[in-house]
Amino acid sequence: MDGPGSGARMIYNQRYAKLYPSLYLSPWPRKHELNVERLGSILNYLSSESPRWLDLACGQGWHFAAFPGRARKVGIDISAAQLSQARLKVSDATFLRADISRVFFPQASFDLVTNFWAGYCYLDDRQRIAALVHSAAKWIAPGGALYIEVLLGNDLAAFNHSRFSQRTGFSVTPRTADFSAWQYEDVGGLHMMVSPPLEDFLEILSPLFNSVESWHDGAFMIHLVARGRH
Repeated sequence: MDGPGSGARMIYNQRYAKLYPSLYLSPWPRKHELNVERLGSILNYLSSESPRWLDLACGQGWHFAAFPGRARKVGIDISAAQLSQARLKVSDATFLRADISRVFFPQASFDLVTNFWAGYCYLDDRQRIAALVHSAAKWIAPGGALYIEVLLGNDLAAFNHSRFSQRTGFSVTPRTADFSAWQYEDVGGLHMMVSPPLEDFLEILSPLFNSVESWHDGAFMIHLVARGRH
């Protein structure tokens, strides 16, 4: 039966997975520098020498590959093609093919849960996204952390004027006036997405963590880091 992430499974086929690094990894060095910087800070913050790290919608495991031997890693993605690439690049991780909105773990299973490139947007529903954030918080052990890259409507509205869009021809089209529902077309096809406001994330996370901070990367992403799970 098709689930909320079935559209992503169809887009992220073998052909698209081969193109993906040149499309979305190499063109964004500053974003990935920020990822590594903040992940390093979080991993140093965690009390365990070998923290348990879950990456939701892990793709080709780029973030895992930046920290070899640094954590006990579990990656979840709906795309078999992306996971095939991840297994080639990251030998010290366990990768599971699953819909991130349907996967289950016991409470306190991980010290760090991450979701990059706003992969939650593929759930295409504000309530499903909120449910995923609630679940992710439950899976984090006391003292642990959550790191999500959040994509907001204000940034989406400016995407078609970016150098990346002009160079590639890839474009964003709003499905609602505020860009909370939108679609993105690239060589993989049509990506149907939903971007809740930042307040949705803060409302869920603020009562559960000692600190919740966010930074804009100067391009399109809000880096949201919650530390100190109660």
